[in-house]
Amino acid sequence: MQDTWRNYTNTPQEGAIVCPSNDLQEGTAYCREVINNDRALPVILTRISGAVYCYVNACPHQYLPLNYRSDSIISSDGNRLLCSAHGATFDIKTGNCLTGAFDKLDAIPVFEDQQGNVCIKNRNS
Repeated sequence: MQDTWRNYTNTPQEGAIVCPSNDLQEGTAYCREVINNDRALPVILTRISGAVYCYVNACPHQYLPLNYRSDSIISSDGNRLLCSAHGATFDIKTGNCLTGAFDKLDAIPVFEDQQGNVCIKNRNS
């Protein structure tokens, strides 16, 4: 996995709680901010077939949030994330851009802890 997401100045610490696991309903996209030292990193989370996927909420085209114009950012088939600003689509499981010549979304490694939270994964775990 690429560590590109770590280049953001507001990157949360490893182990930081992103959200409660039960906030993530199967087949939906959840946009929120992870706060670290009073700075926020916008993220998108999805749960597909039980697995949690997390990305920085910034389209690589203009770095606007995918939900800039609409909170409807998941395709009707549940396999793609949609940029509401200009219509680019991204594979939910890989973050790869499926339209246009844009970079992929910056993936954030996460895990679900025993207390029922989605957390930022440590590099070595």
